[in-house]
Amino acid sequence: MSRALILNHNFREQGTWFRARRIAEGLHRRGMDVLFVYTGEGWYRPRRTESSPGWEAWETASWSFRREPGHGSYPLALLQRLAIARGRFDLVYTFSHFPADQGVVRLLRPRTRFWLTDWCDLWNSTGGGLHDTRYWNRPLPPYLSGPRGLFVRTAYRLEDAMESRAVLDADAVSIIARPMRRRTRALGIPDRRVLHLPSGADTETIRPLPAGECRAALGLPEDALVVGYVASTTLDNRQLAAAMRIVWERQPRLVLLSAGPQWHSGDPVLRRAQSEGRFRHLGPRPFAEIPRVLGAADILVMPLSDLPLNHCRWPNKFGDYLAAGRPVATTRVGDMGRVVEHHRTGTAGPPSAEGLAKAILSLVKNPELRRQCGEDARAFAEKHLDWEHQIDRLLAFLARRGLRRFGTPGVRTPPARS
Repeated sequence: MSRALILNHNFREQGTWFRARRIAEGLHRRGMDVLFVYTGEGWYRPRRTESSPGWEAWETASWSFRREPGHGSYPLALLQRLAIARGRFDLVYTFSHFPADQGVVRLLRPRTRFWLTDWCDLWNSTGGGLHDTRYWNRPLPPYLSGPRGLFVRTAYRLEDAMESRAVLDADAVSIIARPMRRRTRALGIPDRRVLHLPSGADTETIRPLPAGECRAALGLPEDALVVGYVASTTLDNRQLAAAMRIVWERQPRLVLLSAGPQWHSGDPVLRRAQSEGRFRHLGPRPFAEIPRVLGAADILVMPLSDLPLNHCRWPNKFGDYLAAGRPVATTRVGDMGRVVEHHRTGTAGPPSAEGLAKAILSLVKNPELRRQCGEDARAFAEKHLDWEHQIDRLLAFLARRGLRRFGTPGVRTPPARS
């Protein structure tokens, strides 16, 4: 029986955890024995969270000198993961370049047949990546201040080299967006070693729901026109806030509904809109509640500034938006703008607050366009982003790279999530 080790540095239901989890489940369904390891909230102890035939899931420690959320430099986790990962593996699939993922697979190399690494975010701290603080909202978080901040920024420079080293040394690389291919080519990685694999859409968990029922459950006016926004990272919140100021000037009764980290506290217009009932922020919500949030909206908005990191992204929420059967308002950045425009799943404007506002208003003013784009969004999610289709593409790529013994389709049911 083929064995796969899936390593992810994120906490449960955060960031790339969703992508790594769905791929791990897909490989298990195809007959592989899968060990899925991610980061737990506990600082010291590892914990086995799931166990069934051919499937194990573990959380490992999040203790670190840096005390920076979600960075993947967890020395205890590295040791714990090495202890958990016993035996040989046909495939090790890492979902970051951080030591908790890359460090483990390097030490396991003698027992690993094939190393596939996922380059689904650009982190580069000097080239427009997620660690490039020039594009961060101000003030910067406390962990970037004082001596500790100097230590963290120095670590960012070291991780720049780790990011490129991981994709160079792995047997193959998966990328989430087409613009990332320019970066693999710049590093001299042949295209035959690169798989373009966008994240799928969870069309089973997220379905088009009656807006009225969802609004009633959330305490929203049934007759309101609602723009929905699910945030994980909030790097583009200034674009969204500025766009909403323009939208509210023309549509003062429109309601903005958001879920996720707080992103609005420093904006007086948003604070006033909140006090007037035109802006409702739900805070972080478990994934099980997200379908209702999406279902309450008439339009789903995805702000994207014209930054290198956004061109190289495919946010998890994009697949969720499409699966919800709601039109998407966004900007012409990366693959997302092309999908929205070419497949008529919504509207896209230039990458500015004015452009995003124009995309939102074009849907606000045209109910028939909203209806048709919503139907096309769901159809696109079912046809092109079904996770089974994505797993087919992954297995076909691995077969071309010489890994042909990867089980039989349909021999297992997915593990139940705890």
